[in-house]
Amino acid sequence: MILFGALSFVGPAMSDAISNLGGGGLSTPYLANLATALSYMAGCMITVFGGPLINKIGIKWSCIIAAVSMPLAGSAYYVSAKYSIDWYLLFARLLGGFTSGFLYVAETAAMLSYPEANDRGFYLGIWSAMRNSGSVVGGAINFSTNYSKANAGGIAWSTYLIFVGFECTGTIWALLLSPTSRVRRRNGAKIPMASSISWKRELIALWRHLQRRKTWLMSIPAFYSFFFGGTMGTYLSLHFSVRARALSSLITPAITIVMVLAYGKLLDTSRWSQARRAWISFAFWIIPQAMCFIWIGIEYSKFGGGKIDEALDYELHTRRWAEAYLPYLIMFSTGYWTQLSLYWILGTFSTDVGSSSRSGGLFRAFETAGQAVSYALNSKTSADPRIPFYVNAALMAITIPCMVFLIRLVPDAPAATDIDAGDIVEVQGERDPDNK
Repeated sequence: MILFGALSFVGPAMSDAISNLGGGGLSTPYLANLATALSYMAGCMITVFGGPLINKIGIKWSCIIAAVSMPLAGSAYYVSAKYSIDWYLLFARLLGGFTSGFLYVAETAAMLSYPEANDRGFYLGIWSAMRNSGSVVGGAINFSTNYSKANAGGIAWSTYLIFVGFECTGTIWALLLSPTSRVRRRNGAKIPMASSISWKRELIALWRHLQRRKTWLMSIPAFYSFFFGGTMGTYLSLHFSVRARALSSLITPAITIVMVLAYGKLLDTSRWSQARRAWISFAFWIIPQAMCFIWIGIEYSKFGGGKIDEALDYELHTRRWAEAYLPYLIMFSTGYWTQLSLYWILGTFSTDVGSSSRSGGLFRAFETAGQAVSYALNSKTSADPRIPFYVNAALMAITIPCMVFLIRLVPDAPAATDIDAGDIVEVQGERDPDNK
């Protein structure tokens, strides 16, 4: 699980650190938002079929495929910032989106199936904390190279080269991963696995999974979970100075690390039933996010629909900066709570790798679709940035009833078999997963 965290540290976390600058750290957010939209669109296309892909080629090889292309992200922003070559940014993000789709499904399948039920929250917290640790390192790099820029605009282009260095190590961590058949839980037990099935049966199993009620109830919350990325990134880019954005890319993930670790412990609290934990974890993120939408709506009424004349800076406009930035910070950090609670809820239904791959693949498909739409809405230079914000708020309203019905389906114990694939071979304890 530590290796998955390391992969997230040098891959998605470095991309997050760039995104956390608002507009990818470029002088305006629109090109970066378009590139990010293309990336998530490509990722969505892969993750829809992620379950069959992961089940056939394996989690390790999926991670290797993703790791090879990780340096494209940092290099693309560097080339765009220094040489104004925009086509490479769009191409690199599109190609990186396809390969990242393999990592999205692989890490999700591992997080849902590898830990024991009473340890899942802990490992989800560790994984999310390591991803945000990468963003902290990235944020420190951002701030150290841009702390003197109190005006609006783009970050120092040399910043991106440091990110490329981290991203180049991704292949090393991916090669160190063990195949699923060799993975052991803390109690020494193997991971429940079904016997290998044909591509045709994998696609049939995926179709069955798509028809399940929990899949569609999960779709809207998944679509909503990271929709705030484009909306809040544009909010940050249009209204805050370069160094305020750089500082944000440091302090936001640092605070999030503590929050996700504490949240993971909450999810593992054994004195409550699974359903009760699901209700409590839901309340922990939906209430502050609803309050933040109201708060940011008030801020937008002050800013208007465009870029403000004087970007807010923590030294020059301390009180106004804090007032406008705090809801962004809360929205960002509780956004990771949203994801962790959804992962944990999905893990309550099954512990089998095959079923978890399909659940994880479809979850990430809906999630990346939401991110693609969010960044696409925020890529128009002439559009009012408040419109995507209103769409985001409407999505939250639709998410609430979906979560209510989804939590009502949470079972007392997860299924230990692949119920979508028909006849399966269960693997428990020390049995050999290849003994069919």
